[in-house]
Amino acid sequence: MLRARLFLNLVPFLVILLAIGVYAVVLFSRLTSSVDATISRHHESLIALQKMGDALTRMDRQIVMVLASRTNNAAQAFATQNAIFSQNLKGQSQNPTIPRADALIQRLETSHHDFQSAAAAILNGEGLSEQIAVYEEKLLPAKAAVEESLAECRRIHHEAVLATSLEVRATGEQMKFWMVVGLMVALIISSYAYYHLGRSILDPIQALTRATREMAEDKFDQTVPVASRDELGELAGAFNRMAAQLRSYRQNTSEQILRLHRTMETTLASFPDPIFVFNRHGDIELKNPAAEELLTQLHPDGGLPASLEKLMAAARSEGRDFLPQDFKAALELNVGNEDRHFLPRIVVMRHGREDDPWGVALVLYDITRFRLMDDIKTNLVATVSHELKTPLTSVRMVLHMLLEKALGPLTSRQQDLLRTACDDAERLLRILNTLLDLARLEQGTPELQKEETAPADLIRNVVEEMNETVVARGRRLRGDVPEGLPPVSVDRHRIGHVFSNFITNAIKHAPSGSEILVRATRAEDGGVQFCVADPGPGVPEEYQSRIFDRFFRVPGQEKRGVGLGLSIAREIVLAHGGHIGVRNAPDQGSEFFFVLRADGSGADV
Repeated sequence: MLRARLFLNLVPFLVILLAIGVYAVVLFSRLTSSVDATISRHHESLIALQKMGDALTRMDRQIVMVLASRTNNAAQAFATQNAIFSQNLKGQSQNPTIPRADALIQRLETSHHDFQSAAAAILNGEGLSEQIAVYEEKLLPAKAAVEESLAECRRIHHEAVLATSLEVRATGEQMKFWMVVGLMVALIISSYAYYHLGRSILDPIQALTRATREMAEDKFDQTVPVASRDELGELAGAFNRMAAQLRSYRQNTSEQILRLHRTMETTLASFPDPIFVFNRHGDIELKNPAAEELLTQLHPDGGLPASLEKLMAAARSEGRDFLPQDFKAALELNVGNEDRHFLPRIVVMRHGREDDPWGVALVLYDITRFRLMDDIKTNLVATVSHELKTPLTSVRMVLHMLLEKALGPLTSRQQDLLRTACDDAERLLRILNTLLDLARLEQGTPELQKEETAPADLIRNVVEEMNETVVARGRRLRGDVPEGLPPVSVDRHRIGHVFSNFITNAIKHAPSGSEILVRATRAEDGGVQFCVADPGPGVPEEYQSRIFDRFFRVPGQEKRGVGLGLSIAREIVLAHGGHIGVRNAPDQGSEFFFVLRADGSGADV
C-alpha cells in the first residue's frame, strides 16, 4: 500500500516530465528536418548562382579577347561557359526555392537571351567597329541585367536563410517557455507530494526513531501508534511486539545474570585456594575471599609479588597459558609469619579461540603440605640410599673376596651362586647411586659446571665415547650436525649422562644391524634441539607423557630396567633451563630429544 501511495504521488510529476520530453523530441525532430532541408536547398541554389556568375564573367572575358584579336577559339570557350550557365539556370527554373521565383527566373532568362544574341553578333561579325558597337550597346547592358538578376537572387536566398534562422530561434523560445511552465507545474506538484508524504510517512518514521532512541537508553516501555494499515503500520506493530519481547527478555536476563553472579560468587568462595581474575591492563576484576585474605596478609596495599606480576605480564603478551607440571615453579611466600608454597597456574582468557586475550585468571594452589611431603620423601630416599650404600659396599667387597678364593677354595656351584650374588649387588649399588643422584638433582644441591660448547663438539664427543659400546652390541652410531648452529652453555658431564641414557635405551630397542642417529638442529624458538633417533618399535602415544616419570616402565617391555634413567635425564635438562620430550618418527622408531637455550639468545626455551 505504501508503494502504491508513493507511485500515485509521483505519477503526475512523471507524466508532466514525459509530456515535456515527448514534445521536445517531436518538435526538435521536425524542426531539424525542416531546417536541414531548407538550408540545403538554399545552399544548392547559392552554389548554382555562383557558378552562373563565374560562367558569365568567363564569357565576357572571351568576348573581350575576341575584340582584342587575341584568341582563335573564343567561340568554343564561350559555348562551354554558356552551357554551364544554361544548365544551372535550367535547374533554378525547375526547382524554385524563393518567393517571386517565376518572374525573377523569367527576367534572368530574358537577360541571358539578350546576352547570347549580342555575343553571337560579335562572334559572327567581321568589322571591329561594328563588334565594339554591339558590345557597348547590347552586350554590356544585357550582362548588367544578368548580374543584377543574379544579385537579386542571392539577396533573396540570404533573406530566406535569415528568415529560417529567426523561425528556429522563435521556436526555441517557445519551447523554452513551455518547458519552464512544465517544470513550474512539476515543482508545484512535487512540493505538494513532499508535504503530503512528509505527514503520512515521515511522521511515523520520526515517531519510530524517537522510540528507538528511548529504547537505546534502557527505556523499554515505549510504544508507537499504529496510524495506518500499510507497511508503516506493519512496521509500527512489529516494533511494539519487539519492545514487548525485549522487556520480557530483559527481565528474564536480569534474573539469569543475578542468579549466575550469585552462583559464581558462591563457587569462588567455596575454593580454599586464592583465585584472581585480571583484565588486559593488569587490574583485578574479581577475586575470592581466599585471595582477599592472601592480599591482606602479603601487603597492606593489596599488591601481588613482582614475580607473579612478571609471569602474568608474559602470559598476556605471549597469549600462552602458564601451567607448570612440577614443584620447581612454586613460589615461597611469607604469609602470617609462616613460609608457604604456592604453585601459580595462569590461564589466558579469550572470547573465542582466535580472539585477542582480554585478561588472565590466576590460581595459587597451596602446595605447602605436598612440598613438605616431597622434601620428606626426597630426604628419605637420599638417607635410605646413603645408609644402604655403606653395608652394601661391605657385602660387595666380601663377595668379591670370596670369588677371588682369598678365604679358601670354592666348588663350581658355590662360584655360580657367588657370581649371581655379586651381579645383584652391583645392580643394587647402581640403583642406589641413581637414587642419590636423583635426590641431589631434585633438591637442587649439585652445582652445574657450565661452559660454552659448540653442538658439533658436543655430539662428536658423545659419538666417540659411545661408539665402542654401540658397535659391541651390533648397532651403528652416527652423528649429524648442520653448520651455523649457535653454541650452548652446558655442563658437559651432566649432558653426557643424558646422551648416554638416550643411546643406551636406543641400543635396547633398535634391531640388530640398525643405525642410531644423534643429531642437532635449530629449534623453532631459536634454541638448539638435540635428538637421538632409533628405528625401534617406538613409544605408544598413551605412554609418552609418563615416560619420564620415576620408576615408570612401558607395560609389556621385556627389557630390564628400573625406570629412573629418563627421570634423571629430565632433571638434568630442566636444571639447564631446557625441556625434554619424545616423539615417534614418521616412518618408525622413536626420537628422544631435549632443547637447550642458545648461548646469548636471552630467552628460555
